[in-house]
Amino acid sequence: MEEEFPGKLRGNDGAGYSSIVISNAGGRKQYVQLVGHGIVSYDAANGQLLWNYDRVANTTANIPTPLINGNHVFCSTGYGDGGTALLEISPSANNSLGVKEVYYKSSKELQNHHGGMIMIGDYVYMGHGHNNGFPACVEWKTGKDLWKKERGAGGGSAAVVAADKKLFFRYQDGVMAMIDTDTKEYRLLGKFKLATHNGESWPHPVIVDGNLFIRDQDELVVYKIGK
Repeated sequence: MEEEFPGKLRGNDGAGYSSIVISNAGGRKQYVQLVGHGIVSYDAANGQLLWNYDRVANTTANIPTPLINGNHVFCSTGYGDGGTALLEISPSANNSLGVKEVYYKSSKELQNHHGGMIMIGDYVYMGHGHNNGFPACVEWKTGKDLWKKERGAGGGSAAVVAADKKLFFRYQDGVMAMIDTDTKEYRLLGKFKLATHNGESWPHPVIVDGNLFIRDQDELVVYKIGK
């Protein structure tokens, strides 16, 4: 890291918690990931560092997986000193790529603590706030949150998944909520308490063939939600 990233960067050393995603921004296949020092991108062909961006990095834990759309990267972190940014990637000199910050929002304005983000069309749906899952519908091209920042159906952070144009928020306190993707307003469609709560409800929910899979420590609970 010291050779590739001269100077002092925000955040800490380490891999962070996010997954790697593939981007073809600027006509170059690359692997993009949020690590301890922010967003990094490596050439898929030779492993060369193409670009990096550290403004969203926090000093505790960098968790949410970045979202890719064409030549853009939408990224967010929490813990008070992270924030949210939209990056635009384009070809630059010496067969490299340049990264431009389209906008940056402080953690007070918009942050995904953990639990992930879902991009559907022109909008990103996520839980906003440190240890909070305030439902947010963000116009990703501008960073504007179209919903009011208010408490959702449960408490703590929220892990998010989408199916059939609906959002499923699994809250840290064991509440499961179904939310409409209506961009005009936040609309709760239903909620229930999960059957088990052995620890913090952080694992991401999974939906397959109308079945909602919930892992809770060493237990797995499945709900039929197709109807």
